[in-house]
Amino acid sequence: MLQIIILADDLSGAADCGVACVGAGLETLVALKHSDEDPVADVLALDADTRAMAPDRAAEEFDRLTRIYAVNRDVLLFKKIDSTLRGNVGAELAASLHALRHVSAGNPHSVAIMAPAFPAIGRTTRNGTQFVHGQPLHEIDIWRVQGMSGHAHIPDIVKAAGLSSKLLGFDSIRSAPDTLNETMNSAARDADVLVCDAETDDDLLAIAAASMKLDCRPIWVGSAGLAYQLPRAAGLAKNVVTPPISLPPIRDSLLFVIGSLSRNSLQQMGLLSSMFGTFGVCVPPEVLLAGEHHPDWLIYEQRLQQAIQMRQDVVLSPKTEPRIDFNLRPCIAAALARMAASVGGGIDALVASGGETARAVFESLGVTRLRLLGELEKGIPISIVENWNRQLPVITKAGDFGGADALLKCSQFFHREESPLVAPQNTGKVIE
Repeated sequence: MLQIIILADDLSGAADCGVACVGAGLETLVALKHSDEDPVADVLALDADTRAMAPDRAAEEFDRLTRIYAVNRDVLLFKKIDSTLRGNVGAELAASLHALRHVSAGNPHSVAIMAPAFPAIGRTTRNGTQFVHGQPLHEIDIWRVQGMSGHAHIPDIVKAAGLSSKLLGFDSIRSAPDTLNETMNSAARDADVLVCDAETDDDLLAIAAASMKLDCRPIWVGSAGLAYQLPRAAGLAKNVVTPPISLPPIRDSLLFVIGSLSRNSLQQMGLLSSMFGTFGVCVPPEVLLAGEHHPDWLIYEQRLQQAIQMRQDVVLSPKTEPRIDFNLRPCIAAALARMAASVGGGIDALVASGGETARAVFESLGVTRLRLLGELEKGIPISIVENWNRQLPVITKAGDFGGADALLKCSQFFHREESPLVAPQNTGKVIE
C-alpha cells in the first residue's frame, strides 16, 4: 500500500514533511523507528534520529534504511533535509544514493534531485545558495549557532561528501516541461546530484514533474516545500475534499514542552505567557543536566505536577541562562521529556517544539507512531498518537518555524469548543 517513503533526520522534520502529503488526500504516518510490518498508510515518514549523530554513524543509518525501503521499486523515496541545511546533509545524501544504486543493480545511474527550498516560510535557493527571507543562510544566526562554517552553497556541500553535482538554474527550471526533462536526463548522465534553484511553489512543482520522467530511478532530496509537490507530480494526489476534523475540547491541561531556545521560540513563549495566562515551569540547565540526582529536580517536577492537577496549561522549558552548549542539547531534551512524562496521564493535548525534544517526549511516554491529520499553518502539523493508551492530540514544531504567535495559535486551536482541523492545501506566570 505504501507509495511514498520519507526518511528524515529528526521528528519535527518527518512530521512537517509528511503532512505535506495529507493535503493530497494521502493517509500518512510518522514512525519513530522502522518496523518489519508495513503500516496501513499511503505515506510513511520515518525519523532516523540522526541530526545529532556523527556523520559516519548517520551515514550508516541512512544506508541501512534506504536499502530496506528501496527494494520496492514502486515506492517513491524522499530524503528529507532541513531547509536551513542543519545536520549531516552531505553524508546522509551520499549514503542514501549509494544504497539506492546498490539495490537498483539494473540501473546503477540513479540520481538525487535536490531542492531544499521551502518558499512558504521564506527558504529559497538561488544560484545553488540557500537563502532565508532573502538573506544568505550563512549570514544569519541559525548558521552560526549550529557551528557551521563556510557558505551555504549546496554544490560545495555535495562535493565535500564525494558526490558530483550539476546546478540547474532558473533558466532551466522555468523552461518548457519537455526542455527541463531533457536537461535533467542529460545532467543525470554525468552528475550524482542535480541541485535545483527554486523561489516559488511553481518552481518546485516543475522540478517534481520533470523528474518523474527521468530515464533512471531518482531519490528526491528536499524539505517540505518539495514534498508538497511530489504527490501531485506523481499522479498520486486524490481528488477528494478533506472534511474538517473535530477534536475534543481541552478539559484538563495542555502541555507545551519547548526544547528549542532559538530567538523565535523565546518570542513565541513570551507571547503565549503574556496573552493566555499559561503557567511556566522554567528549569535551570544544571538541574536538567544532573537529572533526578539534583536536589532541586523534585521541586520543579512537583510544580509541574501541581499545575497539571489544577488543570492549568503549562509551558515546560529550560532557562535561557547559562547558555547551553550545543552538544549538551540531547541531554537537556531527554531530561525535559522525563519530567513531562511524569504528568502524561493528566494532559488532554501536547505541543512539542524542537524535533529532538519531541522525539524524547514520545519515547518517554512509550509512543512510537503518529497519524497525521493536517496542519495549523505551514510547517506546524497536527497529529494523533496512534499506539498509546488513548488518543492524544499533538502538535510538533521545529523550533524556528512559525511567527511570534505560533504557540499562541496552538493554544487557541486546542481550546476552541470544537476544533475543526483543515487539511493543508498545496499552495502567565513563570516559575524559575
